[in-house]
Amino acid sequence: MLIAIMCVRNEEYHLPTFLDHIRDYVDGFVALDDGSTDDTIKILENEPKMLKVIKNKVTNKLDWDEAENRKKLIKETYKVSKDKNNTWVICCDPDERFEKRFLKKMKSYCNPDTKKVYGVHFREIHNKFNTYRCDGLWDKKEKYILFPLKKNMKFDKVYTYRHHIHWFYDDLIGCQEMTKYNLYHLKMLKEEERKKRAELYNKLDPDKKIQPIGYDYLFDNEGMKLKKIGLLSKYDYSLIPEDLKTYKAK
Repeated sequence: MLIAIMCVRNEEYHLPTFLDHIRDYVDGFVALDDGSTDDTIKILENEPKMLKVIKNKVTNKLDWDEAENRKKLIKETYKVSKDKNNTWVICCDPDERFEKRFLKKMKSYCNPDTKKVYGVHFREIHNKFNTYRCDGLWDKKEKYILFPLKKNMKFDKVYTYRHHIHWFYDDLIGCQEMTKYNLYHLKMLKEEERKKRAELYNKLDPDKKIQPIGYDYLFDNEGMKLKKIGLLSKYDYSLIPEDLKTYKAK
């Protein structure tokens, strides 16, 4: 059984097309809503494959506890699974899109005798829906997001910070395997969104304890190199918000 899991807050913009993007490739969804004030919960509850929506209280805090939210989400997903002997999760964000080849391949990795966490190359979409940044550290980003669940999962070694943590649990440390596939991040497409993201994390981690390189690099365009997504590596361009299909940086 393969379940798509996500932690969300005020994602009504990306969520409908994201659900359309992945629905046919998974057996269900479990979502944790961290206090949305828009239509996010309504969209989630109307999803026909939704197994459970976990709801946190609405707060005015800028911060959130990513580690606690993910732990709660993963444990609850195992509880609601109908196949305790072979439950896998694909960890998602609504502003991400998987390349088509990976979506078609996902379930073939979900073997009950496999103890691995599979990763994808994380591509930050810049300036246009089908180009991503590939210079320097941008080309080295990875996310490990496809792995099996079990009854007694512990997170003490992996979840040491509130942010910038791996999704997987302690038993899978050292079991990472990178695939050849890409995951595309839409929220970095516009320069103004990149600046907002840097400002947010600079407030959350002002002393750079979690990420020593800091966050200003997110909107630093010096030496920028963009690569067009190849024919074999593309995602479904039709399943993104309408305004992103025509957006192009000046």
